[in-house]
Amino acid sequence: MASGMAASRAGTQRLTSNELYERSFATMVRSWAYLAAGSPGAELVRLDDATIACFVYSPDRDFLNNAVLEPAVDDPEATLARIEHAYAERGIERFAVWTQSTGEEIGSLVEAWGYRYDTSTAIMGMEIGELVETDTTVLDLAETDLADFWRVAEVPGLAPELDAEGGHFYVSRLAGEPVATLMAFDHDRDCGIYMVGTALGARRRGIATALSSHAIVAAGERGCTTASLQATPMAVGIYASIGFRDLGRFDEYVPEL
Repeated sequence: MASGMAASRAGTQRLTSNELYERSFATMVRSWAYLAAGSPGAELVRLDDATIACFVYSPDRDFLNNAVLEPAVDDPEATLARIEHAYAERGIERFAVWTQSTGEEIGSLVEAWGYRYDTSTAIMGMEIGELVETDTTVLDLAETDLADFWRVAEVPGLAPELDAEGGHFYVSRLAGEPVATLMAFDHDRDCGIYMVGTALGARRRGIATALSSHAIVAAGERGCTTASLQATPMAVGIYASIGFRDLGRFDEYVPEL
């Protein structure tokens, strides 16, 4: 499977890491807009150098209030002030500000402004033709509606007005019980892989890796040419093993309350 897709790209120029990153970033922001469209009162606020996801409905407000800064911010203090204002006027106290690894100095400025470092995720992308063949026989895919998907993903009630047709939602079972989830979201021929999770008792069996591979193959069949995701430090090696490239990282900062 993988060798055939790779062969189909013979003679074409490999995308650069910057090109993959730009596709990844655009898909991520568009996926935020997709989720906001399904959450009462939510909206995306776009600044010249930042995008602010504002979710007021519970439980969405507990997970999805994130603002991402562009790598080069002309006036970080002014941008942070506008981010804080956007959340404050909506009664949102808990949120995260994401900086990118290309803006190390911005991270220091964010901390000096009164934020503390919380966590990091790796930005990863790949050309679908470079997908490494993966054993997907461990999958037992289940048909599910959004309510079931969110329940298995342990975020019940998320985005209650979301149009399921706008994304692709996968649930895999183990011994008949749903244990793993993945949401795929397409934008401009890039497929973003999000909300990958596996129940504690079903981990280390390759289910999440197989589910990601399955979703990427399906995205290629829909016409996507690249895939992207954000990975925890523990998952970077797993995704690299199936063809994803490391494109940098997001550092996340939260206000000192």
